[in-house]
Formats: sequence, C-alpha cells, structure tokens
Amino acid sequence: MKFTFFNNITKWFGCAIVLTTSVSGCGNFLEIAPKEAVAAESAIVDKTSLNTAIRGAYRALGASSYYGEGFVNLGFVPTGDVIYNVADNLSDLNFRSTDAAFGGPWAAIYNTINIANHIIEKAPAIIDVNLTDAERDVIIGEAHFIRALAYFDLARGWGGVPIKLAPTNRPDDGDNTPRSTREQVYELVANELQRAEELLPAAVNRIRATKYTVWALRARLALYSEQWGAAIDYSSRVIALTDAFQLVEPFAAWFLDGATQTPESIFEIAFSAQNPNGLRTRMSLLARGGEYRYRPGDAVVNTLRNPKTGGDRIALLDSARQGGVTQYAGSLYYRSPATDPSYVLRIAEQYLIRAEAYTQLEQLEEAAADLNRVRNRAKLDPITATTQPALLDAILEERRLEFLWEAHRYFDLTRTGRLKEQVEALKPNLRIEPHLAVFPIPVDEVTLGGLEQNPNY
Repeated sequence: MKFTFFNNITKWFGCAIVLTTSVSGCGNFLEIAPKEAVAAESAIVDKTSLNTAIRGAYRALGASSYYGEGFVNLGFVPTGDVIYNVADNLSDLNFRSTDAAFGGPWAAIYNTINIANHIIEKAPAIIDVNLTDAERDVIIGEAHFIRALAYFDLARGWGGVPIKLAPTNRPDDGDNTPRSTREQVYELVANELQRAEELLPAAVNRIRATKYTVWALRARLALYSEQWGAAIDYSSRVIALTDAFQLVEPFAAWFLDGATQTPESIFEIAFSAQNPNGLRTRMSLLARGGEYRYRPGDAVVNTLRNPKTGGDRIALLDSARQGGVTQYAGSLYYRSPATDPSYVLRIAEQYLIRAEAYTQLEQLEEAAADLNRVRNRAKLDPITATTQPALLDAILEERRLEFLWEAHRYFDLTRTGRLKEQVEALKPNLRIEPHLAVFPIPVDEVTLGGLEQNPNY
C-alpha cells in the first residue's frame, strides 16, 4: 500500500506535467518503473504546474476509492439502508483490516492529502511573473480546505490517524508517524479551515473551495465535535446566503435538473466523460445500462414509498420490472455518460445541522422550524415532536432519508451512539459490537507501518 501511495502522488504530477504522450500511458502507470517518473518536488515550479496540481487535488477527491465510490459506500452500506448486491463483508458489518473496502479509501485519502501537502509547501516559493499573490493565496487556501476535508473524513471513519503535513517524495517517507487522537485530528481540521477561510474569497463556486465552502464544513465539524454554538453560527452564515444556496423545489429538481449546477449544492465533485463517476454505473439498474451493485433496503423502500413518510423523496428511488419482480435502485446518479457530480456539502445539511444543534441547546422551536423547512420541501407534514429526545430522533430519521445515497448515515449513527440500535432493528440476526463504531486500520499500515490497530480488530 505504501508503494501504491507513492506511485499515486507521482502519477498526479508526472502524468499531468510530463507524461503527456498518451492517456493510456497514465492509465498503465503502475507498470512504469519509479525511476522513470518525475520527482514530485520538481513538479510545481510555475503558475501552470501549480494550477495543474490543484486540479489534481480536486480530481483526487473524486478518485474511485474516495468520493467516486469507495468512501461513499462506507457511509451507507454498513447501515442496512443500502445493500451491496455483490457478496461482501460490509453489509454484515464483518469489518476486516484486510478488506480493500478500507485499504482503498485510506490510501486514496492520504494520496489527496499528499497532493495538498505539496501545494502548500511549494506554492509560496514559486517565482513566476504570471502568478499574482492573490492567485497564489487562493490556491493555497483551496489546498488547506482539501486537506481539512480529507483529515475530517479519516477521523470520522477511523478515529485517530497519523497526521502528515510534509510532502511524501519517497515510498518510505512518513513511516513510523504515530496515530494522533481523533480530537487532535479534529483540532487540525479546525486550524486548516481557519487558514483556508483567511485565504479564500467570499464567492460562489460549487466545484472549487471558497469561504462559503469553508463555513459549511466548519458547521459539520462543529456538529461532530458537539460544539453546538459554533454549529449554529457557521450553518446560519451559509443559510443566510439565500441568493447562492437554496432548498430547491420540487425535491427532485436539485439532482434531476439536467447538467446545470443546482443552488442546493455548496460543494460537489465534478466528473466528465473522460473522468466518469463510477457510482452512476455501479448504482444504476441493468435496464439503465448499469451494474446494479447497490440497492435500497426493503425498510427504506417502504418508508420512501409511503407518501406520509417519504413524500417527494420517493424521487430518490428508481425502479424497473425484471422477471416479474420490481427492482429498486438509486436515482441520484443517472446521466449518460456518467458525469453526475458527487455531492459533498448541501444546503439541506446546513438546516439539519442547525436543527440538531438547536435541539441540543433545548431551543426546540427554532429546531422544529429548521427541520420543518426541510420536510416542507419534501412535501411532508410538519413534525409533531415537542421534546428534545423526540426531536433528535426526528432529525436523525430526516438525515437518513435526505442523504440516503450520500456519505452520512454510518457516520451519523456512530457519532450519536445509535449504530447498534438502528442496524439491529433492520438486521435482527446481527450483533453490533462497540468496536464497529470505527473502521479497522488497513492491515499493511499495521504490519508494515507500525500503526496501532483499533481495538478488537
């Protein structure tokens, strides 16, 4: 894994800047001896290569093992609401440190971090008359945001992880870096976001980080850190930007509105015909030209098909008759070619973050108002819960349905301590043990990298 990790970072810079003779040359990069690659430290030298590097960082976020599929399915498959139709261990929460389901996303996220590390280290020293200080600052700010998002995703999945802020130039760079605690990683994320906020413009860009993108992630971080006042502060800043971000009506319009970017989206990963979104093929029905690897569980299908509980969110389901049986799949990804974006931050989440924070502070009327704003958009009746526990339950259920096909549910259940209760309700034959609240550290990182494994793996 460490060799692959080094090759991935070299691939980004080497392929983007030097190996331009053919696309197939990059696709077969692992067959090229490392000595034939250009050293990463010489790759970022001017405005052109700096822009190439930051585009590479965004593309790394969309890698097949990160937001292109692997990390996203870690967010929904273990919960029972989404079933992986191919035999695997995730659906049964039989987590194993040897599974590529964990090793792939771990490596992809650290690869993303390493690209950001190179940018943050190299950009200040670039001398190029075509590169203004303002342009340099924005790209450095974007790299800090990307690094913050990557470390946040590592921490919410694996708990404490090694913090590596220096670029990796050789396969053995960064070996023996010990694990920090989850709290220390979250502190790093907060510092990264603070730096990004200082450098980024107050502007709307749904595929590149801006100050508004930072506020949205700061709201999510505050929710996970149980800093309720900060969660309200940052989510309120984003919600107030009504000209930029809106709950789109009818519900389906925010993702079914052709190729246009939606005001529902705060930050998304862009894909193209040349760099397709793998989830579109994996999730789509065979009748839609897909592989139909993921399907919604029966309980969530029944909930969404009931107008009183699903409302307009039934649009999240696609269906087709096959062999006399109705098959259900996700409809969030449907474009051909597979250019659907992967949604990372949406305005609906900001309302539900604020609702949960208000509830924790026992500001129940304010919480219900935010929750009902999201429910109203889905054509659901206002919530009748009036107590703190009931509102928290209602918000968790709202998040379950709203973000069915996004990387939220498993992390919502673990951060609220509800994994055992919710999964065993859907799968009574399973027994969910406490250690399943974090993923196993990939085996190579333990045996070769010397990292301490999470308990009971």
